[in-house]
Amino acid sequence: MTRWGAVLAVALMASTAATSCSSGSKNASNAPDGILRIGLERPQSLDPAEARYPADLLVVDQLFDGLTSYDPATLQVQPAVASRWESSPDQKTWSFFLRPGATFTNGRAITAADVQYTLERIARKGSDSPAAPQLEPILGFKAFNEGKAETLAGITTPAAGTVKFDLGYALSSFPAVLGFPSFGIVPREAVEAPAPPAPAFADQPVGSGPFMFRSRSADVLRLMPAAGVRTALKGLEIYLGRSSDEPYSAFLRGRLDWTAIPTERVDEVVRNRGRTGFQPYPAELFYGFNLKLAKFADARFREAIVRAIDRDAIVRTIYGGRVRPTSGVVAEGVPGFQPNACGDKCAYDPPKAKALLADQFGSKTVPEINIDFDDDPTQQAVATAMQANLKAVGITANLRSHTYTDYLKFASSGKQELFRLAWIGAYPSPDAFLTPLFYSGRPDNVTGFANSEFDAMIRAAREQPDPAKSLQAYQVAEKFLMAQLPVMPIAQYETHTLAAARVRDLTMSAFGTFDASRVRLVG
Repeated sequence: MTRWGAVLAVALMASTAATSCSSGSKNASNAPDGILRIGLERPQSLDPAEARYPADLLVVDQLFDGLTSYDPATLQVQPAVASRWESSPDQKTWSFFLRPGATFTNGRAITAADVQYTLERIARKGSDSPAAPQLEPILGFKAFNEGKAETLAGITTPAAGTVKFDLGYALSSFPAVLGFPSFGIVPREAVEAPAPPAPAFADQPVGSGPFMFRSRSADVLRLMPAAGVRTALKGLEIYLGRSSDEPYSAFLRGRLDWTAIPTERVDEVVRNRGRTGFQPYPAELFYGFNLKLAKFADARFREAIVRAIDRDAIVRTIYGGRVRPTSGVVAEGVPGFQPNACGDKCAYDPPKAKALLADQFGSKTVPEINIDFDDDPTQQAVATAMQANLKAVGITANLRSHTYTDYLKFASSGKQELFRLAWIGAYPSPDAFLTPLFYSGRPDNVTGFANSEFDAMIRAAREQPDPAKSLQAYQVAEKFLMAQLPVMPIAQYETHTLAAARVRDLTMSAFGTFDASRVRLVG
């Protein structure tokens, strides 16, 4: 399965993750005891390499730090285990310098060898870590991932506190890649300790982050601040629900300080509390054109289809308050986001759609098209609405529903036509959206878009050492891309949670996590 297939599976379940919306609820004891009580649907694993779902990522983000991290408000890259980094002028060689005094929660100093072990563990053959493809830029990744090399050649450790990366191509956003929670640094001796007698690392890990494992029961995970961490909290109590509704109900009864809102309850919360605090999540829904088919080769036909479909009405009537409309590829909340990258070409305009069809086909018959989607009820409703919009301008569209398992393969088979496409950006850079989906020949480029001018724009953005100029270059590339309309943007998912009145300074990032060490509890 390509990375696109994997994230499509996640995107279907990610309409609810996490953001902060204040309410009047108080905690169970009604006392400011310094314990932040949060509720989550039970995480699958506490091993950062295995983190796949929002609950997993939120917990491992408290237990582990990577070389870098993100400012929760802006998603700008900031130091974590690495205190600083530098690159060669061509953006192909990067050196990260570890923070003096950085330790694991067992007290052992973190070294460059630990960083190398952490990343090689994710990248090696047989790893099922969803983060592995993000290490592809490192020299030797393919050989190592296929088991043809004993080490990942592009990672070296010239000193105990220095990690050097040699990349196969320029990538100015490489520090952003390494900040994702899945790349939290782990100690080899704890990961490989025989279990039993040692507890399984995925259940009781030794971490590198601001909090450390304290105890665990069937329903509660307790964390305490790691040594030397400055925080106003005395600890975290994470209540593990069997479903997303359990912690939400506990929050409404005043037993929790923070929880995610189940998807089916979002509209209820919007009616009762409004949308205050809802945040964009970097998961998006598009409909892609299979550009290898002759019927979609002319951009006028693609534009007519996009202009015929009332995307805002689809979002409003089918999704309610659970998603937000989008008109580009780079997700809102990510540095470099543009509010309307598609411009006028994505505007709902049936008369213009008819004019484009007349200009292209004249008195000839307009080709029929197929709308391909997985058999989720929401996607059935979206496709049905699109079909009606297209019929109104003279385009006959047939609905082709596929079982979810079959769709993952079908959508990259070359037989798809106008097809549902979901994507989650793996790191906060336009590169995480534009390059994998649209750079010529990439495995996740399932539309078949290929344009040498666009490719050159992406390379220029990746080679640009100045962050501001790099973002500007990506913005130019996105507008150029959307002028070609390889996809029709539909919606961006959001994060939705509730926080009690006593919670202060809980800042959610666009990736659905927060730094609990910054949180205060009052009154």
